[in-house]
Amino acid sequence: MIEMREKENLKYSNAIPKWAIVVNTVILWLFCLVGFVAFGLGVLLIFGQQWFGVIVCFAVSAFIAWAVRFIYRSNKMYTEIILKCELQEGGYYTYFKNIKTGEEWEQLVTFEQMQEVLIARTTRYQSRGSNRMGYHVVGAKLIMKWTNEQGRPEYSLFGIEDRENLEEWIQRFKQNGIPVYSSGANVSIVQAEDYQTGYEELPKMPYDSDTSSPRIGSHRSNSLKLWLSSEMKEKKRSKELMHDKKVFNLVLLATLMGNLLIAIRWMPSWPLNDGMFGDESPSYWLCGINSILLLVVGAYWREQVKWYRSLRDAGLLLFAQLAGWGFLRLFQTAQDEMLDAIIVDGLLVACFNGLLFIIFRILRRFW
Repeated sequence: MIEMREKENLKYSNAIPKWAIVVNTVILWLFCLVGFVAFGLGVLLIFGQQWFGVIVCFAVSAFIAWAVRFIYRSNKMYTEIILKCELQEGGYYTYFKNIKTGEEWEQLVTFEQMQEVLIARTTRYQSRGSNRMGYHVVGAKLIMKWTNEQGRPEYSLFGIEDRENLEEWIQRFKQNGIPVYSSGANVSIVQAEDYQTGYEELPKMPYDSDTSSPRIGSHRSNSLKLWLSSEMKEKKRSKELMHDKKVFNLVLLATLMGNLLIAIRWMPSWPLNDGMFGDESPSYWLCGINSILLLVVGAYWREQVKWYRSLRDAGLLLFAQLAGWGFLRLFQTAQDEMLDAIIVDGLLVACFNGLLFIIFRILRRFW
């Protein structure tokens, strides 16, 4: 997101001071120098077979390469793009220019075109350093609903966190007869195009009557729950299902196949003790790894997860191991105690994953 700075009264720009550009450039080159040195040192250590040092040097150089790319892309928003937003006497004016491509665009939404303005909420996390907990700053998203030349509704957006500055915007709108509404919904991730289908779903009330919504500019220990329209929720769900199909389902399949092979090739050599795998066996490690993998593929942190997901996945895992034991019984020799041990471990994984599922569902209520 591009940070806008107020240059004059109700006139904003993304332009930054020249000294800030110089400082960012110096930092960028220093990072590049450190990255090259770390990479070169790693190459030298290869000849000395100092493998731990090689790994550390290459890891540092890789991290710096990522940091340089991130800083460079962030700087482009202020060095290659000119963006101006102004609330003029005649309406809301926006100017955009891409210096690199020469693309230029401007728009004036007159007050006569505006139907209403909705003041919704946003949140931004502010760090206090590594030794203190940060906080969330409550901001305002001005959603200006207006009608284009074809008579269709359009939406222009502007974000602000200063309460006094916001009141100046509101007074300008009121002076021009524009109805102003307020909403406590957190629209931090809502894009302009999403309002085409979701705007009417936003809860709202007259701005002067709203005493329950979080105050603009206030600080909170926790963020406001993100608001999504019905269409946004459907798109999010479709994206999650596609991600499951391309990634998580393949991970689950690999996990099941891995446990089948472990049950056939490795488990028979594990020591048994009273119907359980012995303490000196890698049983606990396997249970821990399986629990983590089931947590990942189950995506318990999502907003919508089937209540039986953890039990189903743990059951599939147990079935894979039992199938391995059954294969051994058909073609080789498998101890009955091994069957008991597999069931005990399967129940252990099911209980632990069920507990993780419940914890994530409880935490989800506070997100």
